[in-house]
Amino acid sequence: MRKVPTAEEFAAFKGAHCHQLWARVGPDWICPSCRRSKFQILRWTKRFPNSDHPFLDWLAALHEHHDHARSWDGVGTARFNPTVLCDQCNAADGVAKRRLKLPENFSFTPTEIGQFVTSQPHGKHVLDLAMAERIYRSLWTRSENGFRRRL
Repeated sequence: MRKVPTAEEFAAFKGAHCHQLWARVGPDWICPSCRRSKFQILRWTKRFPNSDHPFLDWLAALHEHHDHARSWDGVGTARFNPTVLCDQCNAADGVAKRRLKLPENFSFTPTEIGQFVTSQPHGKHVLDLAMAERIYRSLWTRSENGFRRRL
C-alpha cells in the first residue's frame, strides 16, 4: 500500500538535493507533463537500495528538462524551451528513448511525455512505450535514406 505524506511531512520537505529548484517553482507548481502537484509527487522511497546503508525517506525531485538536440551539438534547433518537470517525467524521457532505441539527441516535449505516462499521487509512473513510439514516429517521415524530421 502506498504511503501518503501528512501535511506536516510535506511542509517539512524542502526539496532535498534540488532545494533551490523546489523553492524557485513556488508552492502552486504543477508538473506540466503528468499534472501532479508538488504534494502529489512526494513519495516514500528507499534511497541507495544497493548500498550497505539504504534508508527510507520522502523524495520529490525536480529537474530542468531540455531538448537534447540543442545540447548535443550546440547548434541544433530546440523543439521546446527548458521546462521544470518532476523526476519521474524527466526520467520517462530517457527510459523511453533507451527501450525504443531512439537517438540520444532526441527529446520528448513535456506535452508528449504527458501522453505516454500514467501517474498516480505519491506513486511511480507507468509508461506506455507503444504510445511513446507512435509519438516519435509521428515526428518523422520515411524518405529514401531512412527517416527524416518533418518540418
